[in-house]
Amino acid sequence: MKRVALLARNSTENQKDEATIGSQIAEIQERIKEDGNVLIEECIYIDEGYSGELLARPALDKMRDDAKKKLFDALYVYDRGRLSRKFAYQELIIEELRDLEREFVTLHDIKAETPEEQVLQAMQGVFHEYERVKITERFRRGKLFKVRNGNLLGYNPPYGYDYIPKTKEKNGCFVINPVEAEVVKKIFYWVGIEGISLREVIRRLYEFKIPPKKQKRPTWTKGPIVRMLTNETYIGNHYYLKTEAIVSKSPKSNGYHRVKKSSRKNRPREEWIKISVSPIIDKPLFDKVQKQLELNKKFSPRNTKREYLLQGLIYCPCGQKRTGEGIRNHEYYRCTSRLHSFPLPSQCHEGGVNTKVVYACLE
Repeated sequence: MKRVALLARNSTENQKDEATIGSQIAEIQERIKEDGNVLIEECIYIDEGYSGELLARPALDKMRDDAKKKLFDALYVYDRGRLSRKFAYQELIIEELRDLEREFVTLHDIKAETPEEQVLQAMQGVFHEYERVKITERFRRGKLFKVRNGNLLGYNPPYGYDYIPKTKEKNGCFVINPVEAEVVKKIFYWVGIEGISLREVIRRLYEFKIPPKKQKRPTWTKGPIVRMLTNETYIGNHYYLKTEAIVSKSPKSNGYHRVKKSSRKNRPREEWIKISVSPIIDKPLFDKVQKQLELNKKFSPRNTKREYLLQGLIYCPCGQKRTGEGIRNHEYYRCTSRLHSFPLPSQCHEGGVNTKVVYACLE
């Protein structure tokens, strides 16, 4: 009787084409029972929602560490694709297990005991990688075909719209949400006609008790408002394929991310695919807003030529970072709590620190 571990994985984007976590585990457990082995509870490794392109995954890393500690005698998987969708990564992990004298058992690949069987199993590993590429390309071409025929696919609609999913009779589409559309009109009017700042927009929305769409917090922030004010969907021109996925230049601090290409960048405008939707505002007002945003940026109080060497590097006693700010002829490092909490009262009441004092302390 061997002490065994199991490893399971699926990625959310391909879940329909892969065995789910539950079915993988159930089938592996049945096989372990048939083989007369015992599954170690602490040696169940599950990476749910992680792309097979990634080698750095929390459960996979823990399995490799536990293998070195010899906490189990054999590793069971549904197939080699659960280790990785990349052939080179599969071979790396399997070879690592062999060197540690840990048995590798795959339920849906050729059993590799002889050199010839190992070659055949490796060929199946190559097909796992090919399958991933094939699935990705099939999804891409299918989506492009549907979008070019005017179909909106599975959207989280912009504020002001509701998304009506595709049916047999009708393509997916946006319909105007009358309550949210009135808020959109107000925001465009405030900025384009009254010429107010984004900070004032946030204050007014809070004053009128208008929460953000997802209502995760009671106040709006600048990001969603800027995206709203620059989104051409509101004048009837919605675009698909505006951005593309890229590898993040600033990965998460814990070293793990669920997909390899976790950031996005803009595509050239000529590659965008236009889909007409019902407009909420007219183009002249949209153009006025774009000009006002440029003016706001140009005359922003924080658009300063002063250089704050320690901006974001020093902290307030409350734990928040301090940012540089000039007041008349004086320069200070002030807590960012008041910026993050606006328009709510700041939770920090520490005063600013004169830059000269800070630099003198460092000398």
